[in-house]
Amino acid sequence: MTTATQMPGYLEATFSAAGDERRIFRSEQKGRGIILLHELPGLTAETKELADWIVSNGFHVVMPLLFGVPLQSPAMGMVLAPAVCIRREFNCFVAGRSSPITDWLRALCRHVHAECGGPGIGVIGMCFTGGYILSLMADASVIAPVTAQPSLPFLQSNGLDVDAQTLRAAAARADSAPLLGLRFREDKYCRQGRFDAINEAFCGSTEVSCARFQQVIVEGEGHATLTFDYGKAARSVDTRQRVLEHLRAQLS
Repeated sequence: MTTATQMPGYLEATFSAAGDERRIFRSEQKGRGIILLHELPGLTAETKELADWIVSNGFHVVMPLLFGVPLQSPAMGMVLAPAVCIRREFNCFVAGRSSPITDWLRALCRHVHAECGGPGIGVIGMCFTGGYILSLMADASVIAPVTAQPSLPFLQSNGLDVDAQTLRAAAARADSAPLLGLRFREDKYCRQGRFDAINEAFCGSTEVSCARFQQVIVEGEGHATLTFDYGKAARSVDTRQRVLEHLRAQLS
């Protein structure tokens, strides 16, 4: 069941899977399916603004509420961050382990694909949720994955928050599902070592990028390539346009 929500242009529903039930917000406009995962401050106005932009380019966007309340302020999100990071469904500190929430997210990916049709869906993870994309890529429904400044596990700049078996499954897919990665070159929370680890898993080397993992490195210091620091990023690389090109190429 869907209901009207305080977010204009979106309907609220609940989705249950893997023993979990969560709220989701989906655009009224139909189109190829895109799941947008919010970052650590929560489902803020900045996240909705990004969703609105994606919708304006012809896609149907689904935003799951992973924690907090809809449209909460970034300041409130950061105040609550320590409590979020110790919850059981999120793996924030251990490398080589997938967050339990990714089981629910995989089910949501299959659900959105079934509803929207087409060859598959796109999924965008940012910051706290950026590394979830590596787990979700193991599902055949995800064919346009985007990892923007993946920041987990904390305190391990070369670590990945995905278990080895799932990472191998994602990297070994026989179909064409290239991963697009974005980060600022001087990002303190998503350093090059993390991209090197992804590159080694998908391309077999830390030195040379390949078609399976396409890196977009934004010059300068910043973090949120698609939301809070998008204006700064766009002076070097129009990160949103690069994501749009990726979504269209994979989902057309």
